[in-house]
Amino acid sequence: MYYTLIPSRFPTVDVFARVAGSRSSELAEIESITNPRLRERDRLMNGARVVDGNNPLLQNWNHAPFTYLNPEGTRFFDADRPALELAADIQTALAISIRKRETFLARTAEAPIGLEMRELSRGVKGRFANGLDWDPDLDLAERRRRGRLVAEAGFDGLLFRPAERPSGVCIGVLKGEVLQRAVQRDHFKYVWDGTRVRVVYSFSSGAEYLPDDLSGIKQILAA
Repeated sequence: MYYTLIPSRFPTVDVFARVAGSRSSELAEIESITNPRLRERDRLMNGARVVDGNNPLLQNWNHAPFTYLNPEGTRFFDADRPALELAADIQTALAISIRKRETFLARTAEAPIGLEMRELSRGVKGRFANGLDWDPDLDLAERRRRGRLVAEAGFDGLLFRPAERPSGVCIGVLKGEVLQRAVQRDHFKYVWDGTRVRVVYSFSSGAEYLPDDLSGIKQILAA
């Protein structure tokens, strides 16, 4: 099983409720006309009717990462080669997610705020290159060079150790077809103090975690 975190709301809210009020469903229908994720869903269906709504390929969380390109690319893959990065345990996923959120919030000079994040877990089954013995601190150019070799060799992705928690294991997935259905799990709140994420709070357990502890070798958070 592999894990990631995405921005969320707890409890969940209608995405258009603030601007559309009682007509949010109508606004959602208009937005869907130009939504690239929904166009990709239609491409995957190839005109067929939805018979099995549990098909992993049809889950937003499984095909959206390959539809919305990251202009900065990912750890090993260039911007024109979309990839989904997952961690083999939730503690490693949190350590990575926290650093990414800190980088983003620092760029925008965000004032203190609480960020709500949703944990997703999913199985992965495919053919992956083994980069677990690579230095987690490889420079960007070398990481991208190795990533291109992995993709050109026809692998479904790459196993590697992340710089944010070198004792952990991550996987870079290049093809949505190797993903099993994603399942929602815990919700977390990241407390950003204007400079860094000071503490992480679990809604399900009520526990609080320090980011430095999450990135350490010791396993303090069970999968």
